[in-house]
Amino acid sequence: MTEKNQANTGIYVWLHAVGVLAFLALATAWGIYQHRPPKALPGAAPPSLFSAERAIADIRSFATQPRPAGAAAHAATRDFIVRAIEAAGLQPEIQDTLVHWRPGYAGRVCNVLARLPGTANSGAIALMAHYDSVSFGPGAADDGAGTAALLEAMRALKVGPPLKNDVIFLFTDGEEGRLLGGTGCRGARAFVEQHPWAKDIAVVMNFDCRGTSGPVYMYETTPGNSRLIAALAASGCRPMASSLMYDFYSRMPVDSDFTIFKKAGFTGLNFAFIDRLTHYHTHLDNPNNLNPDSVQHHGEYALGLTRYLGNISLADMSGRDVIYFNTIGYHLIQYPM
Repeated sequence: MTEKNQANTGIYVWLHAVGVLAFLALATAWGIYQHRPPKALPGAAPPSLFSAERAIADIRSFATQPRPAGAAAHAATRDFIVRAIEAAGLQPEIQDTLVHWRPGYAGRVCNVLARLPGTANSGAIALMAHYDSVSFGPGAADDGAGTAALLEAMRALKVGPPLKNDVIFLFTDGEEGRLLGGTGCRGARAFVEQHPWAKDIAVVMNFDCRGTSGPVYMYETTPGNSRLIAALAASGCRPMASSLMYDFYSRMPVDSDFTIFKKAGFTGLNFAFIDRLTHYHTHLDNPNNLNPDSVQHHGEYALGLTRYLGNISLADMSGRDVIYFNTIGYHLIQYPM
């Protein structure tokens, strides 16, 4: 090989390496750009859409101080939710009851519920978030974001076209406290074990968090999830999900209200955003540190999936287990396990 050919070969190798590196850099940048929640809609958005600005206004009304179960701020938040339900044109109900979770352990909970009737109900959709917080943080994200997302989704659903299926809004009490002898998720347990509406639920969706920012992941399903994942992909709610996420979550010493429903045999999906983990369960979980885009993503799941599921038959949501993950942006792929 001549010196000229050797030089040309070296240039081609160098250009090839630069091209590969440039492609990888662009692919990485595109992936990071896509891996973000949708932009928050302003308060002037049409009432049939979800507006994070309107939801955060609710959060600023009740998530300014800790509201652990039994505190005055906790009762005030319950009253706020009741008034918001009435303002939306629905009838609030308080499930004030005693729940027992293991020998020698029982406590009082006050869940808040509302029901939006459908026109041809084949099974109810339950949207769930807890309204209590830990005692050392105001819980703007955990779970003020979920609570406000349900209230804003309720308002949007009420002014939109009627759905075929019923929608149950469940604001649970006593979710926190998992470090105190396993006494968390008390309101969810009381609802599942005692409330007559529990038997009507075909799909339950839980909204929670473990941080104050980031995209909302659908990170947990119940077994036989093929119809759920198909609905998630078809709903237009810009999903971010991977079946691998549950493998990580299942190895962590945590649970949520969704755990109670899953153990009881319900069908459903669990959602959370997890960025800024250092703010979780601290005084930093306040309205000023809450990302409005994350709240918007919560709401788009709640509203988009409810509208989709609200107009299909929920008589049989059983299916087979599937593998699922995002490719580019919010595009979701699924295939049988």
